[in-house]
Amino acid sequence: MRTKKSKQDVNSDYDIMIVGGGPAGISTWLHLYKHDPLLASKAVLIEKEKYPRDKLCGGALHKWMTQRILSDLEIELKVPFVSVDNIEIRFEKDVYRHQEENFFRIVRRIEFDHFLAQIAKGRGLCLRENEACIDIEYIDDGVMVKTNKGTYKVKILIGADGALSMVRRKMKPPLTPRFAATIEIFSPAHEKYDPEFATHTALMDFTPVNKGLQGYVWHFPCLLDNAPFMNHGICDTRIYSDAPRGDLKKIFLNELQLRHNNHTSKLWSSHPVTYFLNDVPLSRPNILLVGDAAGIEPLLGGGIHLSLAYGEVATTTIVDAVRRDDFSFKTYNQTLQNHYLGRYIKKFTSVAKYVYGDKTKILDSLARIIQNK
Repeated sequence: MRTKKSKQDVNSDYDIMIVGGGPAGISTWLHLYKHDPLLASKAVLIEKEKYPRDKLCGGALHKWMTQRILSDLEIELKVPFVSVDNIEIRFEKDVYRHQEENFFRIVRRIEFDHFLAQIAKGRGLCLRENEACIDIEYIDDGVMVKTNKGTYKVKILIGADGALSMVRRKMKPPLTPRFAATIEIFSPAHEKYDPEFATHTALMDFTPVNKGLQGYVWHFPCLLDNAPFMNHGICDTRIYSDAPRGDLKKIFLNELQLRHNNHTSKLWSSHPVTYFLNDVPLSRPNILLVGDAAGIEPLLGGGIHLSLAYGEVATTTIVDAVRRDDFSFKTYNQTLQNHYLGRYIKKFTSVAKYVYGDKTKILDSLARIIQNK
């Protein structure tokens, strides 16, 4: 980013801009509103699309983290969801099963994100849809943000714009984040070949680790227009980037064929996912990253509950910065790592390295994670 003087016709009405209206961006504003309503009133959120808009995601809301955050924000989930009471993890012929009521709630992002945005708007969020960040420039006392609809001068910029974050690219970090590849498809639940819907089960199959996959295949029950559907997907974290690469598409195609799912690859959706690395900076003066722009964990790739938690960490950092009138954000990475979110990501990252580096105790390691040991 280059330093540049202020231009005419610049909107200076806001001290804070949040780029991206997914769970991380909306959560950041909702936490701001909870802890400092006056500061929240000086924030604007821009979203490049118009709600309701869909996002590639398995849609799993983890029980303990999501419920805690929504409860703290005084939000009751009011979107269609499927309760998952059974977790089944497979590796070859071995199976680990865990039963716990509402362990996951499977939502669709098109509905969940819209719901959160409506909650925030009802509390006073200034939301500007169909507005995308185009460029970012430092000025003497803040950041100049150019969008497709205007130019803003703000003191704080929050990059909540996903794995391919424009804000992160403009930060020009010395190290780039790691990307995990994902593919998914939604199809009607077949009573014979998709038993997970009737049994409220989320299935994660790590057997393809033997074929070079550093990830797993998932089969999650969900709702589409209140009809029973399945979300079939696959991810490859590539946490060991030099290891032989499995054929992601071939593995996924074979998995679908076993379920007599004949959807062609033309109907598949794919998108990269970033995962958190300690040595990748998540801030610069006046700028913070949250959610997928900052990175998630590379074991299960859970994103929604982590994005919601990022909002809490960012708010703590922002409120403290305003109080001290210091917007360097030098301690943001450390604050994140000290928070339960950082500890969660660290734990899952450690297990991911173990699981994808040593196949001998995959189920045992994953069982301990599921049981929160």
